Amino acid sequence: KQKLLGRSALSNSKVLNNTSTITGLIIAYPLFLWGLKHPQKTRRKHYDFLINALTFSLLVLQESSLGLLLLLLINYSKMITALDFMWTQRIISRIGKLPEKVWVLSNGGEISIPLAQVEKGDIVVVRSAEIIPVDGEVAAGSAAVDESQISGLSQPVNKKSGAKVFAGTEILDGSLEVIVERTGSQTELNRINRTLRRKVHPEEASFRKRMDRMAYLSLITAGGAFLLTGSLNRSLVILLAASPSAAALAVPTANGVAIGKALQRGVYIKNGNYLWNASQVDTLVLDKIPSLTVGEVSIEEIAVTNKNYSERDIIRIASEVEGRENDPLIKIIRERGYQTNFGAKSSEVETEFIPKLGVRGKIKGQKILLGTGSLMIEEAVRIKRAESKALRYKNLGLKPVYLAVDGKLCGLLGVRETIKPDVRKAIEQLRALGIKVILVTRDDEETTEFAAGQLGITEFHSEMNPKQKAEFIKNLRAQGYNVGVLGDGIDDALAISEANVGIAWGKKGADSSARVAGIVITSQNPQIISDTLLLAQKTKEVAKQNMNLAIGLNVVGLGLGAGGFISQVSAAFLGEVGTIATLFNTHYQRWF
Repeated sequence: KQKLLGRSALSNSKVLNNTSTITGLIIAYPLFLWGLKHPQKTRRKHYDFLINALTFSLLVLQESSLGLLLLLLINYSKMITALDFMWTQRIISRIGKLPEKVWVLSNGGEISIPLAQVEKGDIVVVRSAEIIPVDGEVAAGSAAVDESQISGLSQPVNKKSGAKVFAGTEILDGSLEVIVERTGSQTELNRINRTLRRKVHPEEASFRKRMDRMAYLSLITAGGAFLLTGSLNRSLVILLAASPSAAALAVPTANGVAIGKALQRGVYIKNGNYLWNASQVDTLVLDKIPSLTVGEVSIEEIAVTNKNYSERDIIRIASEVEGRENDPLIKIIRERGYQTNFGAKSSEVETEFIPKLGVRGKIKGQKILLGTGSLMIEEAVRIKRAESKALRYKNLGLKPVYLAVDGKLCGLLGVRETIKPDVRKAIEQLRALGIKVILVTRDDEETTEFAAGQLGITEFHSEMNPKQKAEFIKNLRAQGYNVGVLGDGIDDALAISEANVGIAWGKKGADSSARVAGIVITSQNPQIISDTLLLAQKTKEVAKQNMNLAIGLNVVGLGLGAGGFISQVSAAFLGEVGTIATLFNTHYQRWF
């Protein structure tokens, strides 16, 4: 303002000057004191020293406008870096919160108290559509509970008296009275979160080293020029020409713009570190996520293995024992039963949904099993005589589902799960980016092999629990791979903790994995997965362009300043050209 419009009337006010000086000292004192006490914690010493030396020299020479302009540009880069975090922190902070108040049984009634006041042994009442706030044991009631926050299982689990429940899980239908065992930081949810806290890797370390080397070179050149010529002015010109203000903007601006572009597509990237890590991913590990993979389910064939039953009997029994779950297979059996119109269902039906395996139930005292071969083996049902039929189904691209009554196999359903065509296309695009895709899941081997075949994935691993997944990721990294993990629940969190970058997928992933994953994709479009990794690679490319541009202009300025060919104003202008060129190159890129 002073340069453009002249000095204002307040510029000569001693009161204003003294007040601003005292205010500045009060604000700066704790930062200055911290720097004296902890010099070893100051990173990028060469870069910081150059900026401090330059601004101090400008202050001594009473070139305050140039000094302020330099500081403005440096702090602008810091502001853009801070915005990397702000874009998503407001959204992330609202995800996965436990209720502030809960209902507790007291003297035969219910009272509402703050969650922080709940103690071990209290009985908490939780109803439909509410989040369970504590870890504990069900004392009374029954409910379907979404445990994807903890287990990663996409299907709800039926909870009855004696069952264990965990904080952060949601009741979908029913109500429970829960005896409190753990609250607050002692819950399983908080334990998992603590496990996942990792040190943040230095952002773009190679670029920072280049900036430090440039700063170091400019300091040596400025010092040498002063010793040889005795001209403080020439040394100052060198420092101005080699000011790394443009280089300081090279990475933050690329990250900031990329994060903004990602937000427009429903992708939340927590900060530039995760974007940088994603740009180097060469191996993507994913689970068989139902919302991502399963498009349509249909029953193509029915094979009878017991002469006492017919195809109609098999469908009738399967539809009666299917329960109220929302598994795609269960839904299609339910629809098939409606279409066949068996009339009113038996009132003497008990069902238990077993995630990843199937359904266990009773109809008029008869024990019914409906599910995978693993479930049959677990329940000691002999399925060897049906091996040829199951193999035929697999060769036809069908998934065999077994039905057993009272421990004896009655028949098989040949089920076709249609993989969403967009998913296979997205995986092909990932390969085009040079990324290897591996399927790792808790499903049984036959289910995993079937899904991998339809997805076109050649490497897959089945029946792996969270710890095994994490160990698998750790081994991949030990072999030199840069690994990304795509998951939709905290079940995948331990694997994410061992990966270079974790990606939470879909609405459920945004709810349960956002705090542990670096990138959160809320869109249901599989295309966004490849677009996100492509964006990360593009960001790295743009950051390199910006850095080369900035460092190149610095080198030119260094040579001109050392030779005495430019003045202070020209040196400052050259620095401005570098800043403008960096910003222009970033904002006018085609990112997708």
